[in-house]
Amino acid sequence: MSAPLDFTRLYLPLPLGADIVTRLLSRLAQPGTPRPLAFETRADHESISYLAGTSPDKVQLLARLLGDQLPGSRTSDDSKRTAVQSAGRVTIRSGGLPLNIGKLDDIVHAVHAALAGRRAGEQIVLQLIIGRGYRPELVSPTVSDPTRTSLWTALTRGSSPAPAELRTRLRSRAEQPSLDVMIRIGVSAATASRRQNLAFELAGALKGLESPGVRLELVREDARLLNAVHAPRRSPLRLSAAELVPLLGWPVGDGLLPGLPGPHPRRMAASAALSRSESVFATTTAPGDARLVGIRPEAHLQHVVVTGPTGSGKSMVFAHLVLADIKAGRPAVVVDPKRQLIDHIADRIPEANLADIVILDAADKQPVGFNPLDTEGRNADVVVDGILAAFKAVFEDGWGPRTEDLLHAGLLTLARAGEARGTPYTLLDLPRLLTDAAFRRSVTGAVSEDQTLASFWAGYEEMTPGARAAVIAAPMNKLRKFVLRRNLAAVLGQSRPRFRLRDVFREGKTVLVPLNDALLGPGAAQLLGSLITSELWMATLERASEHNPTTRPASIYIDEVQQFLNLPTSIADALATSRSYGVSWNLAHQFRAQLPSGMRSAFDANARSKVVFAVGPDDARDLARMAPGLDAEDFMSLPPYEIQVNLVDQGAPTGWFAARTLPPEPSLGTLERVRQHSRNRYGAQLPPDTGPTDPPATVNAAVADTPPAATHRKARRP
Repeated sequence: MSAPLDFTRLYLPLPLGADIVTRLLSRLAQPGTPRPLAFETRADHESISYLAGTSPDKVQLLARLLGDQLPGSRTSDDSKRTAVQSAGRVTIRSGGLPLNIGKLDDIVHAVHAALAGRRAGEQIVLQLIIGRGYRPELVSPTVSDPTRTSLWTALTRGSSPAPAELRTRLRSRAEQPSLDVMIRIGVSAATASRRQNLAFELAGALKGLESPGVRLELVREDARLLNAVHAPRRSPLRLSAAELVPLLGWPVGDGLLPGLPGPHPRRMAASAALSRSESVFATTTAPGDARLVGIRPEAHLQHVVVTGPTGSGKSMVFAHLVLADIKAGRPAVVVDPKRQLIDHIADRIPEANLADIVILDAADKQPVGFNPLDTEGRNADVVVDGILAAFKAVFEDGWGPRTEDLLHAGLLTLARAGEARGTPYTLLDLPRLLTDAAFRRSVTGAVSEDQTLASFWAGYEEMTPGARAAVIAAPMNKLRKFVLRRNLAAVLGQSRPRFRLRDVFREGKTVLVPLNDALLGPGAAQLLGSLITSELWMATLERASEHNPTTRPASIYIDEVQQFLNLPTSIADALATSRSYGVSWNLAHQFRAQLPSGMRSAFDANARSKVVFAVGPDDARDLARMAPGLDAEDFMSLPPYEIQVNLVDQGAPTGWFAARTLPPEPSLGTLERVRQHSRNRYGAQLPPDTGPTDPPATVNAAVADTPPAATHRKARRP
């Protein structure tokens, strides 16, 4: 070849069928295909790679042709061609008879076994140079027997027609497009004997193509011819498209091959349109397609569900997304059933965003308060429905219509009485309402004009003490679970917290909520988390009053979502509605069986962006049904921190692709500063001689006397 070729690296789709490769080679035999053309399979200390080379002006044509004929393949310019030290040319004596390709899988396996036999610092190359192409031909019924090729046979016996079996073999070859080819083997190793062994081992693998009348030999040749990809004007070999398949050295077939990774997990390429700069959380792992992957804010509104066992890396996905929201000034709320994720995020807050972080931690010495019964400007019935949904989920055992009726009346009474007096009551007042007659009269008097509530409390007062005790026994047993938890009471006992969770989207804050059940207790942690998610749902609905809220997107992140997502409406409706109001839900769980059936169906349909770590057989089977091109093995065999992903971008699914989550961002050492700033600005202001374990009434009184922060509170009624 007069001019050097430009080589590109070819990433082949797996599994790769022989019929697909035969179709490609048949196409290369037709006019209009790139010439000159060469393929190389190279094995070095790093990997086995596949290269394709042509003249610089034909590179784009070759890439397009390969992409059309090998769906799922990719090319890149990261090819590495290192000169070999020794080389040989493969010759074939066949008399026109075809090669034996009946045991293609065995030959491909033997070729890769030879390639895998290299050691550190060694190199093996199988080079195929393609020349002129030929159309299929007819075979004459009287074609001569190609096995009688000696001069003595021709003189003494004359020519004789080929037997039927030979005519069939000749016809199978002639009826295919064929090409002139040059086949070379090149090696590099420390010693001449080692180079000889490597070359003969690969040539021996190709000898599996021999058949009666067909012989392959390796003839020594100047290594500079292989390095320069030199082809003589007249190629000594002419082979059909099917015969060339094993000579490419490509991983054809379904079986495991030496030196190559297994077929699972399948690493499919990501859409080229995906964002590489917004909310980046992973890098793609498809061969030849390593690039950053992120989610655009508008795509984020289609909601994200992350599935993976404990320790798989779900929290790191959330960490990158949350930090991206913080840096972009987008409001976010993170509900973490432990506290590692919260600490990780708080330790990486940029200086410019420190003032925007609120940590609502019930275990803090000055916790930020949360009063679900603050109904100012809200429909009290809707607020109470949300609280009841949380109670019902947490107190599921023993929950009945009588308990629900009593708690509903009590909560609604406290909500409306708080509105009437201008100072909200709290959930800690509910047990007192049921047991303290004097307190009850002061509260129910404020709702005497509500005939339904007045009638309920009139009937309650007419009960005998024994009957009343029997009625409230079950609710009180449940309420004590959080009333007696002083840390939880310190949060829920604040009538007028200095920060209202309902304002998070309007004020553009980031609220971090650690719910460590080792400190709070499982029931208390679940109750607080459920109340918070109900509050966030109502805050989402309030965005209906904003003009075009999707231009100011916000995000909610909940790990172990099955514990906390207990809303007074269906999850499917909540996800659909939230999208319209510019709020995305990012939800994580360990395995699908954890989820109630309705929640699971809602996630499948309405959480359209999915991130999946290695999962068990049942989940893998279900996910494979939703993932064209992948099967259960592709979800079960993922290495640590690798994921299968299907995102929504520009309104449509991108299709499943493989990626690896990014490592943690560097620590900025801001954890304690963020906690102290949140505590000073929004935490409960306790008297100097009190602590976080003081009785709820003391905490409530202390906070009630504290004026609210002037930057975010509406004026209250006197």
